[in-house]
Amino acid sequence: MQRVITDETRGKVFMVVNGNWREGGIDIPTFVISQAESLRCVGWKVVFGLVDDRTSLRGILRNIRRLRREIAQHEPLVIHAQYGSVTVAVANVIKADVPLVVSFCGDDLLGTPAAGLYWRVRGQIARLIGLWGSRGALAVIVKSRNLLQSLPANMRNKASVLPNGVDTAWFTPMSRELCRASLGWQAGGKIVLFNASRNEDQHRKNPALAHKAVHFLSRSVPDVSLAMLSNASRDQVRLMLNAADCLLVTSLHEGSPNIVKEAMACNLPVVSVPCGDVAERLKHVYPGSISAYDAGALAEAMQKVFAADSRSNGRDQLIAQGLTLNNVAENLACIYQSVLEAHSLTLPLRPAMN
Repeated sequence: MQRVITDETRGKVFMVVNGNWREGGIDIPTFVISQAESLRCVGWKVVFGLVDDRTSLRGILRNIRRLRREIAQHEPLVIHAQYGSVTVAVANVIKADVPLVVSFCGDDLLGTPAAGLYWRVRGQIARLIGLWGSRGALAVIVKSRNLLQSLPANMRNKASVLPNGVDTAWFTPMSRELCRASLGWQAGGKIVLFNASRNEDQHRKNPALAHKAVHFLSRSVPDVSLAMLSNASRDQVRLMLNAADCLLVTSLHEGSPNIVKEAMACNLPVVSVPCGDVAERLKHVYPGSISAYDAGALAEAMQKVFAADSRSNGRDQLIAQGLTLNNVAENLACIYQSVLEAHSLTLPLRPAMN
């Protein structure tokens, strides 16, 4: 994607996002950075408002005071909270008379399916906090249809389904051999890539099933190995997607997993359980398939991918589904415009895209 800022400026959006301070800048999710860059390319100015503490009352109050000062300084037309839970609650408190847009991404509505009462209670509390904060939003964005159904019925009338887009200029097919060499991976054999994520997310990704499925697969494909993706840089993710032979997804739940769409952009075949919007994304993608939560069935599906001995048509399908970074930015800009119109007329917002 060509990084060109247009001369026409539609307005300024203040993105409230989780993250941490680091020397020379802030550390925030990659998808938020990509979305901000794409919005700038379609004429919106983007300012980040960092929430660096969501667990202590003192830290939350400190964030509220600072973010209020930043909003007064930048005078945005729209505030966009890029996650549920405390992030949305903070955005709702600081918004004053600026219209609020909220994005729910997955765990913030579905919870974290980690073992133990602590995580179940924490997930439920985080969901309730996020829903409370969303009461003040004129528009709600969810990444997939299962998240839409997870919203209270009285909130769905202002919700739109809009998955994150993919930078197809960055995530693009590359030489498998050269990518393996860059990563120091073995030149031969079959490699199954698994997004292990990090911290509490690891339980949700269900790595035990992934290991079991590859163990089953090794009985018929002895040279297969499992490569775990965790805390990788954007450059490493691109190399790994092009170096692997298949992406395996075994998550207990998802919204619209970015790794699947990035794999599609690189034409990497995907074998997945039916989670989030993956079945919708892969409906016309071959090779690759949706399989049951069963190690043997997943192993059989991966064996079929290896037998096809080809990359997938995922990139063409991703583009056909309108999930490039620029297309999604245009849809998001339309939601912002609808929010501004509804705010000026004090009317409820009709969903822009479902």
